[in-house]
Amino acid sequence: MPTEKLVFAQSVEALFVRSLGPHLTSEGRRSLKEVGLDLAEPLRPSYPLEQWRTFLRVAALDVFPKASPEAAYFGLGERYVQGYRQTAVGRASMALVAHLGPRGTVERVSHGARAGNNFNEVRVKELGHREATLWMKNVNADNPFFACGFIAETLRGSGAADIHVEPVAFDGTAATFRVRWEIAARRPIVEAAAAG
Repeated sequence: MPTEKLVFAQSVEALFVRSLGPHLTSEGRRSLKEVGLDLAEPLRPSYPLEQWRTFLRVAALDVFPKASPEAAYFGLGERYVQGYRQTAVGRASMALVAHLGPRGTVERVSHGARAGNNFNEVRVKELGHREATLWMKNVNADNPFFACGFIAETLRGSGAADIHVEPVAFDGTAATFRVRWEIAARRPIVEAAAAG
């Protein structure tokens, strides 16, 4: 019997409590409560994947009401990483990302994707020095752009710039992404010390 696909509370906390919490309208909070996420109550240990996808639909409309679905989901993916960075586990994980740099981060993206659920699988194929193809077994959303935002924001934390993440295939569950980046220009040590 297959295991139920579950999204862990830490993912829900990262996105809906830490990152989106201040940006959700009262109507958005009410809509989330109606579909099973009461942000005034303690979080459950995990949520079924289909329920998580429903939470994303509600949040996309509430936080990004004028954006296209692709842009809204990309924004949610970015916000997920931003919220995750605010947790103890996320701070440690993002410190590792900064140490690994973009290439090492792309090679380890499977660890980050799997930390928030019990089902994800990611495979990476290097194409060039600053380019890769990444296959994700389950993008956790109605479209692949949540994963695009997640990947882009993670790479930004690794020191990448001019990041392009685009889906090149999507079957409704799994997606293949083309990922390209440049290395961000770093401030000279003297200038950084003076600014600090």
